Amino acid sequence: MSGRMVAGYVPPEAPPSLRAEAVVRPGPPPADGTEAHFARSSAEPRAVAWFGFRAFWSHLRHFVASAIATEDIDSRDWMHPDNPARLVDRVARALGGERGRFSVLEALGREVWVDFLADTGDCAAVSAAVGKLWTATYELPDPARPGETLRAPRGDVLLFGGDTAYPVASAREIHDRLCVPFNRALAGRRDGRPRVVMGIPGNHDWYDGLDGFARVFRKRLGEIAPEQEHGSVVSDRESKLGQVAEWAEKFVVGKHVTKRKTLVLDGYSPVQYASYFLLPLAPNLHLYGIDRQLRSLDFRQRKYFSHWRAAHPEAAPVFLTHDPVYTFADPNPPGLAAARALELRPERERYLFLSGDIHHYERREVGKSTHVVAGGGGAGLHPARIAPPTKLGVPLVAWPGPRLSRRLLRAVPWHIALGRAGLIPHALCLAFFAPALGIGLSFGSIGALDAASAAAAVAGTLVCAMFGQGWRRGRFAPIAALAGVTGLAMGLLPTATAWATVRLLGRLNITLAPGPYALLELLAAVFFGALAFGAYIAALTATGLEQHQAFTALAHPGFKHFIRMRVRADGSALDLWCIGLVDPLAPNPTPVLVDAFTWHASPPAGAGDDSKPPPSRSSLGHLESWV
Repeated sequence: MSGRMVAGYVPPEAPPSLRAEAVVRPGPPPADGTEAHFARSSAEPRAVAWFGFRAFWSHLRHFVASAIATEDIDSRDWMHPDNPARLVDRVARALGGERGRFSVLEALGREVWVDFLADTGDCAAVSAAVGKLWTATYELPDPARPGETLRAPRGDVLLFGGDTAYPVASAREIHDRLCVPFNRALAGRRDGRPRVVMGIPGNHDWYDGLDGFARVFRKRLGEIAPEQEHGSVVSDRESKLGQVAEWAEKFVVGKHVTKRKTLVLDGYSPVQYASYFLLPLAPNLHLYGIDRQLRSLDFRQRKYFSHWRAAHPEAAPVFLTHDPVYTFADPNPPGLAAARALELRPERERYLFLSGDIHHYERREVGKSTHVVAGGGGAGLHPARIAPPTKLGVPLVAWPGPRLSRRLLRAVPWHIALGRAGLIPHALCLAFFAPALGIGLSFGSIGALDAASAAAAVAGTLVCAMFGQGWRRGRFAPIAALAGVTGLAMGLLPTATAWATVRLLGRLNITLAPGPYALLELLAAVFFGALAFGAYIAALTATGLEQHQAFTALAHPGFKHFIRMRVRADGSALDLWCIGLVDPLAPNPTPVLVDAFTWHASPPAGAGDDSKPPPSRSSLGHLESWV
């Protein structure tokens, strides 16, 4: 069954006020591995080529940001975390609710709807598709009434889970890659209802020192200009001539071009003053928004959260974290460190962790806690675990699945070799091989060529080991062995390409001057060197030694998603639905219902303290009936 429109459907030519009422019924997701083709976009700004020189700048900023991210220099020092009661009042005022209530649910006097997105703002065309996805109203299975459906409107609160834009979440990148495509989607779905936007930062937000992040999420100190009320729908990249003219004019008169003071999402008001917050959604459902910066939670944040937990031990905590506690069926050191800093025991106590950072959807239960990873807001896809499962076992839900992930992985070496991921691997191979081939041609000696090839092998091994990050994950031996094999293969390439070029030109009866001959050898060595590097990082993912680099290079646009949540009117539970697009750049992408489950604020009656949470896998029955 494909996604379809149901009762309330209004044709596209209708006025925006009516179009906002259209209701979409998502279909079931296709079986793992059955997806055939995926579209890509050439529109600007395109997806980041992570092995390109522009992305290399973001890595440099990462190193600089990490160097200054210490207890002595911390941007969180000057922040004033919101008193939860005042934050509830601020949210209530923005949403038209009653002030002076303990929770958002009580302030509104009805159920509360929340949308969650993470890892947004990469390819603008993908962001446009995601914008249409999360701004829609859906007909979804009702977990409180099996066999029936409910109308799930766009959320009162829009939550961001970090990494607002790529490669660095600067004001310009957030504007062009997130705000503009989202505002274009929102412009057609204005319904007059006020909403709020909140978020926590990820590492890419911190690369810019939270400057861009604050322009989206920090509460505005004054009214915004009328022309900015609905947010920008014109990309800076689409108005370059205007920028140049403005810069020239300011330069002549001795002024400077200023950044936008605010980055506006149409119809949404920011309400927070700090990069972390605590928001009681219901009397017994409290949302903890955590910011671990680039290293760890600071003392003020630990104190802020621990005091609240001690004062409200009966409340069920929902932790919004950028770093998951578990990724790819392994413990995730940054996520574990954050949990330990808050003195959490995920295996023994009941928590719901809602995270991004990893660009796929996964839900698993570990002990009493439920862990949801939903980083499908726009950034390039990450795979499911392809290697054999660990002691944590397989997740309850994984999207995409391992079969498709394995199939996509086969394309990585060729994607890199053809330069589609950027030209840094080719530049490194050029630096390795040009001296080797030059020495061989200059001295006319196989021994000299072999010596230079050995040097290239050593350099290739070191670079490959660095990309494997074995020193961080305690897997030095297998990564070093695989890097050594790859380095050896790369070291043989100058000799192999010289031999192959002689044989090929001889068979074709072609004679070349030394210059073109050397250039041909060098280009062949660089191409196959990049191919070898691509095969190496693909092997790391296939064996479970490193999970990010291969699919980062692939920059796959598929499997985007968000989570729509409902705080039930009685505050007893949180219902969650993950809705996605398999191929967001297809001509007419149809939403699919990836997952649906319920997380209860308290254990079932009579279960006792040692019980596991009410099994969220029961909602899978709703999905089966949905199919």
